[in-house]
Amino acid sequence: MSSAQALQINAYMSPHPLDEDSFLEEEWISWLPGYVKEETEDGLPSYYHDSNVALYEKIETFTNDLFKKAAERIWPLLKDHHFKKVFISIDYSNYRGDTSLAGYEYRYSNPGKGTYQFSVDRNLLHRYSAFLDEKLDKLPNMNIWEHELMHLLDHWEILKASSFAHSDLPLNNLRYYALKYREEGIANLLDLLDGKIKGISSIAKAKEVFAANYTKVKSDLSNHKKTDDKIRSEMYSGYDFYEVGPWIILDMLDEIFSLTEIDTDWFMSRLGNYCQP
Repeated sequence: MSSAQALQINAYMSPHPLDEDSFLEEEWISWLPGYVKEETEDGLPSYYHDSNVALYEKIETFTNDLFKKAAERIWPLLKDHHFKKVFISIDYSNYRGDTSLAGYEYRYSNPGKGTYQFSVDRNLLHRYSAFLDEKLDKLPNMNIWEHELMHLLDHWEILKASSFAHSDLPLNNLRYYALKYREEGIANLLDLLDGKIKGISSIAKAKEVFAANYTKVKSDLSNHKKTDDKIRSEMYSGYDFYEVGPWIILDMLDEIFSLTEIDTDWFMSRLGNYCQP
């Protein structure tokens, strides 16, 4: 593929307000700036107003354009990758209850077929709503889609690590906890290079925080023979993965440059050095 502009992207409101099977309630979508409430002159629900339909299309187009802008920015990493279709679900109703901004849905993506699924969560849509009428070149680089595209490139290692994430065995959960620093460290490295990471300011500090966090999580897990969703969810939450992870990846760059990929086994072997006294 010659450029990011050639990507076939389908960004869509989910559920789509004009879908008869969406069972949409006005309060789910009426928070959008510029949304016209009440029925149309023809007695149809508010989401059929022409101005509201235009708003959906503007949001979908804006999402599409921002994604392409991010892909263009890191195109040297993507240009040899197989792309057939990119789908972006826009969750305006916060149906999933996520606290994130966007996501790469690896479980619904198929690199072999060149099809990839992403999502926009309501938190990001709140940010979008303030810029819908701005020109793309006037917007700051938020690195959100760049981050998710790095996850796309890391698809197979993320898939491999996910088997540890959902296990109920503490040892597997501890392994995934460590691998999550790799996963988010790679995806968030551009933030570090752009000077957007403020909480951690050095490799030494990142090592210190990781060692302390890892020791605590290992100790907490030692109290459980099996883990449940609540324990795992609390363990995998927090922002340290995004702030500490990039510094760890930066620390390993000299070795990384000699590798074809930063696989999970190699990363785990290197992390052992961080926890030695």
